[in-house]
Amino acid sequence: MHVLFSFIYQNNSVAVKNLDMDGQNLLYMYNKFGTSAIKHRRSQMNWFKNVKKSLLGRLVLSIMIIWIPFTVLVFGGLVILSSHLTKETINNQTDKVKYYSAIINADIERVMQSMYQMCGNKAIVEFTTHWRGQVDYESYLSYVEAYNTIKEYRNISMYIDDVFLYLPQSGEILSANSSIIPIDDIFLTMKESFEKDGVSFFHNNDALYYLSQGSNQVMVGIKISLLDIRYTLRGYDSEGSYDYFFVDSETKELLGRPESLSETGKQIYKRIDWESNESQEQAIGRNKYLIYRIGSSANKFLIIVYMNRADAYRTIYTLYWAWAATSVVLLLMPVFLTIVIKRIINRPMEKLSRAMQMVEQEKYNCKLELNESKEFNYVFEQYNRMTEKVRNLIQEVLEKQLQVEQARYKELQMQINPHFLFNSLYMGYHMAKSDDCEAVGDLCMYLGDYFSVLTFASNDFISVDNELKFINTYLKLNQMRFGQKLNFRIAMEEGLGEYTIPPLLLQPLIENSIMHGMEKCTHPCMITVEIHENNDELDFTVADDSGVITQDTIDKIRDIICLDKMPETYFGLWNIQNRLLRNGDCRKGLVLEKEDNGIFRVSFSIAKRRERYV
Repeated sequence: MHVLFSFIYQNNSVAVKNLDMDGQNLLYMYNKFGTSAIKHRRSQMNWFKNVKKSLLGRLVLSIMIIWIPFTVLVFGGLVILSSHLTKETINNQTDKVKYYSAIINADIERVMQSMYQMCGNKAIVEFTTHWRGQVDYESYLSYVEAYNTIKEYRNISMYIDDVFLYLPQSGEILSANSSIIPIDDIFLTMKESFEKDGVSFFHNNDALYYLSQGSNQVMVGIKISLLDIRYTLRGYDSEGSYDYFFVDSETKELLGRPESLSETGKQIYKRIDWESNESQEQAIGRNKYLIYRIGSSANKFLIIVYMNRADAYRTIYTLYWAWAATSVVLLLMPVFLTIVIKRIINRPMEKLSRAMQMVEQEKYNCKLELNESKEFNYVFEQYNRMTEKVRNLIQEVLEKQLQVEQARYKELQMQINPHFLFNSLYMGYHMAKSDDCEAVGDLCMYLGDYFSVLTFASNDFISVDNELKFINTYLKLNQMRFGQKLNFRIAMEEGLGEYTIPPLLLQPLIENSIMHGMEKCTHPCMITVEIHENNDELDFTVADDSGVITQDTIDKIRDIICLDKMPETYFGLWNIQNRLLRNGDCRKGLVLEKEDNGIFRVSFSIAKRRERYV
């Protein structure tokens, strides 16, 4: 390799050209200039070698070799494309304004759709129909449900200031902000215009009002805040390039407070061509303004956006040159990196690739040795840390999943048939009113036994004896409610009471037989619970002879209990199925079958165990 360099020695300029880097050149330099020149040259050579050995140095040298000629070519192409890019940039600037305003209009349209939905809402319809200004228990419950409903509708958009409901029977208004209030003059005027001329859009200062009436004569209204719309538009325009005002889409009347409109906005409002739907340009003094109309007929108002053309396009060329410089880098980097990665980074990348393939196979025990360049050593060290964190994270996720499953299970336990408790309390109330003290006493005793056993549900396991005590109490409580229509029989082989099982496995099956079997039949029903020993397993069976469950229903239940997510119906059976399969001691889960004599039977088998329990 030939090197061209120059230096000054003793105030004399000496040019040395085409020197070969070998011993003869060093001897020549020693004879000519002395040892200082040789040391200087050696330091240049060492620096160059260090640069070549460094990964960063190799990258810099490779970039410099291809940078200058390629930059000239790319820059020439950018000059040719400059006019086209400028036009595209201007279009993007205007599209940005249209896009932000369209977001506002889309949100308002969604608000309008929600108003139509309110007219058919069950809670709103019932309250509107029955409210006459007098408060009793039923009307209060209806009021609470309707009031909560309109508050929920108020929260669907940040632009909704209030939602109100007209109460024709009492001549009042139910407002999401103020509850039940008398009709004010504003609403009375809007109501008369709506009923007389069908006008559904009104405005007052910075408030927009929409009225709607369904076929059931329910009249609802929504109050929109123009201030909130202005704040949103200001938030989109971080540079303050735009200004806006609002007009009625039909009458073209200005909306909002007059003082909110600038002098420039007033002049633009006077000169705008309402017949044209395209963007417009108006000259106000020495400035030219770009004007856009954005809106929809459903929203009843238009957003007029205007901006100073000079301000809008001020940064176009700055952005263009920044983009051009970035484009040069982006065009150079793929070619350069392809060559460099192939020649310099091949070996460490293969190591990293093999390690990542093991990660794809979910093997996180691969450790990369830190014997490459300092840059790759850093990557390898981060990879080792990442795999260590992934292993820890997987363990934490598994533990959290187990905690979530346990919490979900306990939550389901706490929610088991709350109506059963309510019905029992109401039944006790009627017994007490009829002076049936003995029955009240039995009810209290059974409820005490029921909840004393229910406390075991917080444990992982419960004895079979306690589980049977629980369902026996549960059946007796239901027998007090349904009388002679409900009969039951519990049969268990001797010696099985000390075995332990997950709690509350049988109660949902019995509840299913009562709700979907006994309650729907017209004859007395027998519910049978049987527990048998089968080698290393315990067989549990719950059967009823109601005869109302069909084979199609059984097939439907089988599909439902196999779903991944909790269904809306038969969730008790679904819960038992998932608990059995997750437990690991039950392979098949629930078995549902209907015999020829009409008996519907649900059974499962679980491995015998003797776990400690409290």
